[in-house]
This record gives sequence, C-alpha cells and structure tokens, in this order.
Amino acid sequence: MDLTNCIPKNKSDTDAVERAAAHGFPAINSILPDLLEWVQDANWPVAQDLFPLLAKAGPEIAPHINAIFEGNDLGWKYYLLSWLVMDLDPDVAELLRANVIRMAHHPTKDERDQEIDENARDVIKHGGW
Repeated sequence: MDLTNCIPKNKSDTDAVERAAAHGFPAINSILPDLLEWVQDANWPVAQDLFPLLAKAGPEIAPHINAIFEGNDLGWKYYLLSWLVMDLDPDVAELLRANVIRMAHHPTKDERDQEIDENARDVIKHGGW
C-alpha cells in the first residue's frame, strides 16, 4: 500500500493527516518515523492533528520515540513529553519508561536548561511509575 500521500508535505498539510487517520493502525505503522518528524514543533498546524493520531499507535511507536529521547533535539523531546507520551496507552508508555526516568532524574545540562526533566517528572506522576 502506498502511504506517501499520508505523510505531510508541509506544516499545514492537515489533509495528509486525515488520510493517515483514515487508514489507521496498524496500516500506517511503516510511516511512523515520517509522521513523528512533523511533531518536532507543536506550533505547526499539522502537529496538533498528529498528536491525537499518534497517541493511538501501538508498541511499534516506542522504538522511534526512544530514539528521539536518546538524541539531541531538545525541542522534540519537550513536545513529545508535553503533547504525546501522557496520552499513549499505558502499555506503550511503559516501553518509554527507562528514558523518561533518565530524563527526570539524570538529565543532561541541556535537558535541565530546557525543563525537560520537569516534563519527564510530570509524565512519571501521570503514569504512576
């Protein structure tokens, strides 16, 4: 199945998100990395439509989010913690637990400066970890 028309072409391409939502999961699992790229900035219109869609993803999304959490894009980490992780199914969120706990209790200086540690602690409280 060709899902290229389900990947946004620009930050306002909410039609692509509607097409992705129409296919649903697990059909769109193969484009999860592409969709996650469009939530790097929560101010983009497409991001606001993608967060609720991505929250419905199964465990297949966890490795992609963990890779972001292990990377250096502080804004992306902040937005994922603020807008997505708390809305994931608890079983999926559990797969992110190690990285969330690390950011909460042993953040890098940059993560601390960007208040990512505070967001991670909020996720921990919400998840009851």
